[in-house]
Amino acid sequence: MTQPTPIDHPISKLSFFLRHTAAWKREVRENAETVKEGLSRPGVLTDADVARIKRVYTEQQEDLALFEAQSARWAALPNLSGTRRSGLAELDDNLAELRRINAQILDMAALLERATLEQQMSAPDVEWGIAALRGELPRM
Repeated sequence: MTQPTPIDHPISKLSFFLRHTAAWKREVRENAETVKEGLSRPGVLTDADVARIKRVYTEQQEDLALFEAQSARWAALPNLSGTRRSGLAELDDNLAELRRINAQILDMAALLERATLEQQMSAPDVEWGIAALRGELPRM
């Protein structure tokens, strides 16, 4: 995927970026919890579900890079007020947290990829039987 050309926003947009990343962080945390639930329930998600998770959060990494670049450009501005420096620190914290959660979701997606409905259905019945005897099948 080609990188979009970054738009250089004026520092006056900092409060918008703070609100946006705070809301984005809440949404991504909720999504991480949902994806985490899928880990305890093999076979609930399909190959298409996991592929979409991977696509969305891979694209999100690119978006985060754009936000991080904007923050770096703002941080390089001369004569920033203490309020703006504080706002930039908060923005950087939001972006770091988003990047951390994003990586967790992609790691979980890699695990989920091996336990999709299609993967479960393609396993031989004997493997299901052994897993059941070992108590390894999820309780639904």
